[in-house]
Amino acid sequence: MTTEEKLSALRRAMEAAGLGGYFITCSDPHCGEYLPDPWQTVGYFSGFKGENATLVLTREETALWVDGRFFVQADKETTGTSIQVMKMGNPGVPTREDWLAARLKAGEKCGFDGFSTPCAVGESFEKKGVSLVSLDLAGPLWEGRPDLPSTPAWLLPEEVTGQSPAQRLALVREKLEAAGAQALVVGALDQLAWLLNLRAADVACTPYAAAFGLVLPERCLLFMEDSRLDSAAREELEKAGVEFHPYQELIPWLKGCAQSLTVLADPQSLNYDTVEAIRENPALTLCQGENPIDLLKAVKTGRELESLRDCHIQDGVAMVQFWMDLEEKMAAGSPLTEYDIDGMVAARRAARPGYLMDSFHTIAAYGPNGAMMHYQATAEDHRVLEPKGFLLVDCGGQYRNGTTDITRTYQLGPVTDQERDFYTWVLQSHIAMARAVFLDYCTGFALDTFARGPLWAHLINYRCGTGHGVAFVGSVHEGPHRLSPKNEVVFRPGMVVTDEPGIYETDWLGIRIENELVCVEKAVNQYGRFLGFEPLTCCPYDLSPVKTQLLTREERQWVNDYHGWVYDTLAPWLNEKERAFLKEKTRPLEE
Repeated sequence: MTTEEKLSALRRAMEAAGLGGYFITCSDPHCGEYLPDPWQTVGYFSGFKGENATLVLTREETALWVDGRFFVQADKETTGTSIQVMKMGNPGVPTREDWLAARLKAGEKCGFDGFSTPCAVGESFEKKGVSLVSLDLAGPLWEGRPDLPSTPAWLLPEEVTGQSPAQRLALVREKLEAAGAQALVVGALDQLAWLLNLRAADVACTPYAAAFGLVLPERCLLFMEDSRLDSAAREELEKAGVEFHPYQELIPWLKGCAQSLTVLADPQSLNYDTVEAIRENPALTLCQGENPIDLLKAVKTGRELESLRDCHIQDGVAMVQFWMDLEEKMAAGSPLTEYDIDGMVAARRAARPGYLMDSFHTIAAYGPNGAMMHYQATAEDHRVLEPKGFLLVDCGGQYRNGTTDITRTYQLGPVTDQERDFYTWVLQSHIAMARAVFLDYCTGFALDTFARGPLWAHLINYRCGTGHGVAFVGSVHEGPHRLSPKNEVVFRPGMVVTDEPGIYETDWLGIRIENELVCVEKAVNQYGRFLGFEPLTCCPYDLSPVKTQLLTREERQWVNDYHGWVYDTLAPWLNEKERAFLKEKTRPLEE
């Protein structure tokens, strides 16, 4: 079926149900960003393959809301359809809620799948006067919809995480008691993964198990078939007071519970139907608030940080070897495409100890494709690399001891003077964030500005945050902290975040440089507690396009110090030829 045929079928079902509108979000029952295949519903009906989008239908119109990362991609993937692309944040673009509310006639209702929509999203429509009906119209129309994932599950060992499931359950119960609650519904997969050290492969590039949790005073219910775990893992969880129930039983359990409980529920990480089940049960008292697991997991333990540093060494080795491969093939004139780059990077990572899978689909974007922040080349749609311009490679790996996310932009041949300026300015922005020193009350909003200064000085900006949190053997995007104008979370030592400013010029180029950083304490004195960052990512930058004269002495010294650390750390893992290559790539910048 074509996109138009799918939309027509959905509109007929909407009208048959007596609805004036219907919306679908890029979400699943666990309110995740990276979705198991059965919930790639927006992509199925619209053709748009990005994230953080909402598809809204009325009787006459169809619109798709996307954020700044996906403006170019959405235009491209919806070409030839009746879908209007709504570019969030641009002047004159209405919110999805306002747009829908203005088009529904008096008395008309809007449908949506409440089981796969965050409660907070449903409430945002209701606040605009939209009357909602939870009804899955899309599922029955999806031809060949994949089954619910059920891959083998396993537990991360305590020597890697530093805490057992029993210890983490105890930490959560302390937070619940302080909040005046006795129970916590855990719907987000990253929260459940942290709570029980639970991992699987139910989500592409993200080692999570699709399951729900319910923390009670004396036990924890895990809504996942126990057959997915081996006997040792089951025994460890059972010792921690974990009981197993079928996946689909969470909402029936909440509806049927007769025990008087105050249940803490986060509307951002729980689906609409789950929160409604709590509201409708008179035995349960709903306490809406942030899930305490978010901040607990955001601050990595000492053992997790040790594991992450080891993980980044292996990832750095893979990236150096890939860079060598790239230069050798380009020098030999071997035909290369963006799609080939994906395979080359994956092959080098797969050879490293502890590797599980990529942490997201590699973005190998040459020339104009670099302007699409989340571009992905395919076997059918890609550009051929030429010995000129820039190649942007954003990639990462999942290992048994950590998660990596790195971007490097490589010069493949001659670039213009303007392009060298762009590259140098991005490097300066990247350095500014890495060198930032700040007091311990600073939020992600405050810190985001550190990186934008060098680009703002040239009247340039990027339509996304400067960085995001990264989970431990989990989602490459982890909250609640991030470097963003919209983030109000105070940074704490142990938080891991990316540093990835960029310049994106449509139909021309994209340049991004990215490292993972860990927040650390710098000093405590009469002025307060000062924090800063240390790099986790261990990989050289391409110095070829840098205009050294534009860098300050402090910026040059920072690059030289970083490259000295990279060489000393990676050299013992490389052979003689690779060490010589690395030595050249980490050569000191001169004035």
